[in-house]
Amino acid sequence: MNSVRFFIILCCFLYSTTSLAQTFNVSGGLLFKATLTLGNQNAYLKLGTSAFGTLSYNDIAIESGLSFSVYEFTKRHTIKTTGLAYTYDFFALAGIGQNSNLLGSTLSLANTSYLYNPSGKGGFNGIGFGFTRDVLPKTLRSYGLRRGALLMRFSNQQHQFQLTFLNDLKFGWFYGSGTDYGITGSLRIGYTRIHYENLQYLGFGIDLFTPQPDYSRSPRNPINSHDGRKNVWFTLPPYKDLFYGNFYVYGGYQENHLAFTSKIGINSIQSGAHVQNILHDGFGLNPRFPWPVEQKNKFYIESSGHLFYQNIGTNE
Repeated sequence: MNSVRFFIILCCFLYSTTSLAQTFNVSGGLLFKATLTLGNQNAYLKLGTSAFGTLSYNDIAIESGLSFSVYEFTKRHTIKTTGLAYTYDFFALAGIGQNSNLLGSTLSLANTSYLYNPSGKGGFNGIGFGFTRDVLPKTLRSYGLRRGALLMRFSNQQHQFQLTFLNDLKFGWFYGSGTDYGITGSLRIGYTRIHYENLQYLGFGIDLFTPQPDYSRSPRNPINSHDGRKNVWFTLPPYKDLFYGNFYVYGGYQENHLAFTSKIGINSIQSGAHVQNILHDGFGLNPRFPWPVEQKNKFYIESSGHLFYQNIGTNE
């Protein structure tokens, strides 16, 4: 709960310093959003809200945010089923810059529309941590995991580069659930620019998903074992064969109260196994998972339309 304590301390700090407007610059915003997402792995209708804030003193800035969403899905993680789920997240960064354009709100994982201020003049170069939790119903319940996030953001008045690394590892400020299955790892690297009153972004992403291991059996699965030289888990039903490794490019456009995003790429079992095998073999996370490495690559696509309202305030 280190991240939650940090957020409470940050809120108290923000409250105690608002009377010092001549010394501190405080910005904040709220976003309410409806999202329709369709694709060959996920399909859902989501409603969510987000709150973000920044505090800067000279050229030092802190940024933090909370988000919550509820969604009705007809497909989740390639599984065709219906249900009601919810997700929430938290993040906090610290760095250099006045940070008055709130581009960092893109780092929210529950609500991915950008909360930005086109007239903001101050950039930001910072690093931070966060977490996200997806709470799923029914047979998917065990895959509703908490993942920690490592966040980096480098921006000026109109441009930004960002990196988000997600994993369910748990150590220190990296507040994952320590499960090592489900949508265990993700990486997103992107570029964003404000162009007049609209916003455009482009990037690359990776998502890895593995089923739940069967800890009651010895890890002697022959699949993905390199001829028996590596220990490999057996996995549990009902989704013991559910693996995907998504490698994709993404892009989006946002203007006024509308936004559109798309992801296009491949679901490559071979590449997903290769990435995870490197991590498990090299960082002491044995055993491996039984990726069905003989499967051919599949097309991956996902598109979302967002309808939202945002309100941004500053005290400079």
